[in-house]
Amino acid sequence: MVAKKIDFKKLGAKAKIAGVGLLVGLVLGVAGTIFFQNFNPEDEHEITASVVFERIVQKNELVSASQDYNITDKFSDANSFFGWFDIPLTWKSFWYRYVGTIKAGVDLEHADYGQFGNTITVTLDQPYIISNTPNMDKSGVLEENNNVLNPIHIEDVDEFQRLCMEMSEAEAIEGGLMDEAKTNAEEDIRDMFNIALGGQYTVQFQWREPQQ
Repeated sequence: MVAKKIDFKKLGAKAKIAGVGLLVGLVLGVAGTIFFQNFNPEDEHEITASVVFERIVQKNELVSASQDYNITDKFSDANSFFGWFDIPLTWKSFWYRYVGTIKAGVDLEHADYGQFGNTITVTLDQPYIISNTPNMDKSGVLEENNNVLNPIHIEDVDEFQRLCMEMSEAEAIEGGLMDEAKTNAEEDIRDMFNIALGGQYTVQFQWREPQQ
């Protein structure tokens, strides 16, 4: 029998290929083990209607309507004799412009929530005036007729501003600001539910009767 001559070059090349393959396999195995050990996806918390409602009421207050106003009116006054009659030549007056913004909305602190099937019922208190903020850059005295016998005092201006604020709120309510606040509040809350839940629920509202 003739002994075969061993080709050490081919043997060495095969050994290198086997070594590289073993190394690649080892690296992939370790990487895969580390990946599956560390891959722990967070539990997906289902967003429910009650969760959405809790997030809504966290706002505490929902501004849903606003209205600008511009009141220009005249203030006049005279000294009186013990309230019986006005003293001649003591009249004073001024024209005043009072500009501001009224905001109305809903207090969410006492909001209630109920669900029956795919119908959500939200119960809310009546809307109210959240703020009445004057714009002092545009407000002020336009014209004044002062009187040395009965000068205009800062208290006169303060009292007139208070009357203007009361007038602005009364006119806003009479003009339907609270109805607008209701409509917008319902639309805003309904949109919050629809965005979070994909519009699969019907949202209806109940408004508590105002407290006497």
